[in-house]
Amino acid sequence: MSRNVLLVVLLLLISPHPKDNNNKHRAAVLVAEGYGMGSSFMATRKSRRRDKVSLSLSSFVWRRQTTTRPRGGSNHRNHNMGLCMKIKVGIVGLPNIGKSTLFNALAQKSIAQAENFPFCTIEPNLAPIAVPDAHLTKLGRHAKSVKVVAATMEFVDVAGLVAGASRGEGLGNRFLATLRECHAICHVVRYFDNHPDIVHVHGKVDPIQDAEVVNLELVLADVAHIERRLEKTTCRDEERATLEAILPQLQLGIPARSVGLSESQEKSIRSMGLLTLKPVIYAFNIDEVDFLLDREQVLDDVTHNVMPKIQYCDPSRDMSTVVSAKLEAEIAAMSSDPKAQRDYLQSIMGEDDDGTTTRTTTMVDNMLCYTVLPTMVCQLLDLFLVYTGPGVPAEKSQTTKAHLFSNQDPPTTIQLAGRLHGDIQKGFLRAEVTPAPTLLQYDSYNAAKDAGGIRTEGKDAVLSEDDVVLIKWKQ
Repeated sequence: MSRNVLLVVLLLLISPHPKDNNNKHRAAVLVAEGYGMGSSFMATRKSRRRDKVSLSLSSFVWRRQTTTRPRGGSNHRNHNMGLCMKIKVGIVGLPNIGKSTLFNALAQKSIAQAENFPFCTIEPNLAPIAVPDAHLTKLGRHAKSVKVVAATMEFVDVAGLVAGASRGEGLGNRFLATLRECHAICHVVRYFDNHPDIVHVHGKVDPIQDAEVVNLELVLADVAHIERRLEKTTCRDEERATLEAILPQLQLGIPARSVGLSESQEKSIRSMGLLTLKPVIYAFNIDEVDFLLDREQVLDDVTHNVMPKIQYCDPSRDMSTVVSAKLEAEIAAMSSDPKAQRDYLQSIMGEDDDGTTTRTTTMVDNMLCYTVLPTMVCQLLDLFLVYTGPGVPAEKSQTTKAHLFSNQDPPTTIQLAGRLHGDIQKGFLRAEVTPAPTLLQYDSYNAAKDAGGIRTEGKDAVLSEDDVVLIKWKQ
């Protein structure tokens, strides 16, 4: 009897797969009960719970072993980030400079607490923001779809950053951990004058100095992160060589994105989540008057007189814009209808000196942060849109949808099929592809097809910007 029990225990220990664990677990119970051991072997609820936890841990270890890649030593190419994850953008800056207010303006609703004291944001706030799209609505009408679904990216509002955050000051450690998971950074900088009701953590408004405080903390955080990694024996080969090349540059104040890394080098350290390797958009928060009357002048001043003077940034690669977080959040609170927001903005901006207005709807749209910032993120990360829905018979057409991908690793038709549904990928036969502008020239999908405006592709065809794709598959 003891020999059989020993065999059962050995089976449990050497099981290579969680399903096998479950089967052998049941076998162990049956053997134990068959030998009259039910009262002493997993008889109580407590022991059953403990065994269940052990099985869960065993399953977790198995998943880790089969999916985790060695840091820095992997030759596997990462999948397109548009295929495998949601694009995330971290909103950072000093406390009390309008980050949460800007986040609410982006989300078009009051999600984040925006108060006049530092660290009113503790836990990160997240919101999906639609990617501006010139074709989606038109394609939905063209296909007679029931609804349209825009591509989105996730903006993350994190706690304000202060000097010493890299050493854990304020909410630094939690802030930096959240930021490492993002693909890009939106660095909010206060540009409006001293306001008696809005406290500045340094007692005065200095956009250049404020930006440098945040940038320096990101540099110092990366220096410490790299030094810890280099102490590990698992850091070797190209990863070690790349980190050793970056470290002295960071110590000189040069961000990792300015070092000139090759694609292979960037891949070797991707798991590090280096903060200074992430592309940055500087959003200068200006007051309502400047935003409405002098926006272009302020933007020109920021571009030519402020950005070149900010240390620890890369003016040749980083982007900048101006926002009025307070005004935009207030407009969003008044109405969620974009047309109503545009009309209100145009009414308070007034007419030109000659009594007319030259501001078009597009020009007003391009002033608002929920249009400007996602568009800039797409430029920074080299992203593009692909559409599905048109081509499905009108009586069956439910959704026209936009999908976000990267030009650095564009998807094939079979990859898009997998993103839609596993069954579509398995039953893939062919794909019909046409650019959205081409399709919209015709009255219907069939008219475009009859005119030769739609091409047939196999599963390995690489998709391009604004492609409309209809997957034919065996059901």
